[in-house]
Amino acid sequence: MSLSSQLVISDIHTLPQKSATAIIECITRLEKRTFPPSEAFEFTMDLWKKKPNTRVIYVKFTEMASSVSPKTKLADRVTSNSATNVIGYAVYVRMKGTALLHKVCIAEPHRGQGVGRQLMAYIEQRLRREGCQAVQLWVDKDRAAARRLYARCGFEEQETVENYYGNGRTGIKMALELESR
Repeated sequence: MSLSSQLVISDIHTLPQKSATAIIECITRLEKRTFPPSEAFEFTMDLWKKKPNTRVIYVKFTEMASSVSPKTKLADRVTSNSATNVIGYAVYVRMKGTALLHKVCIAEPHRGQGVGRQLMAYIEQRLRREGCQAVQLWVDKDRAAARRLYARCGFEEQETVENYYGNGRTGIKMALELESR
């Protein structure tokens, strides 16, 4: 079974409130496990209700993947409650023809397996359909794996800012021009 057939990538805005709440709770737990408190984003139902330009995209295993043998690498960490087993997410804000990608996160056990790449491809396709012309993001210079992912997805480094993420932590602005691809 291919990775893409085991994953669901979708937008919380397509869900009823109860399901969106469960997904946001999973995202919040993953956010707190992954990022230091100074970088942790506050996920609330306002993202679902009141922020029309903000999109929260999530990745989870399909129901079928949760029944795969425990020996299967991609499914070995899936809990019995696959409906809310979020393994990744992204947050972006649309401002006219540009999207600002604020967060991309894949749960540690699922990194390096193509999940991030599929999430980024989904976002790029979606933004193209919406008429977006460019995507921008900031990434910590020391997050080599994230920088490689973005570069593989066509992002180019634009500028660096010393202490962007705090004392001694350099931020790199990366951009992807959608019109030229």
